[in-house]
Amino acid sequence: MSLPEVMLLILAAVVLMAAGVTHAWLKNSHVEVIRDVDKTQQRISDHEDSINSLQVKIDKKLNIYQLRDDLERAHSRLVAVPVSSLEKIPSHRFGAVADSRGDPSMLSQRRP
Repeated sequence: MSLPEVMLLILAAVVLMAAGVTHAWLKNSHVEVIRDVDKTQQRISDHEDSINSLQVKIDKKLNIYQLRDDLERAHSRLVAVPVSSLEKIPSHRFGAVADSRGDPSMLSQRRP
């Protein structure tokens, strides 16, 4: 074998070793990314489960029959109001009344 052939073989070996190391490094990075994706998907799933659980609790609390029972147990003074006695007040009229009195909040005037 001549000197150029030996140098070419050494160069080929160095290139192959560098390619092997690069391949192993990239494969390891790929595995780490897959693990991070799996952890993130698990966290998303956990959050979705907690959101669903909270939604069930909210729906249970907003159940009209449950609300009535809770108010009755608490001896609340709230009573049912017929729909005919409700009056809709336009928001622009509400703002004009509040501004004319100098009080920015009409709610503070109605508190006992």
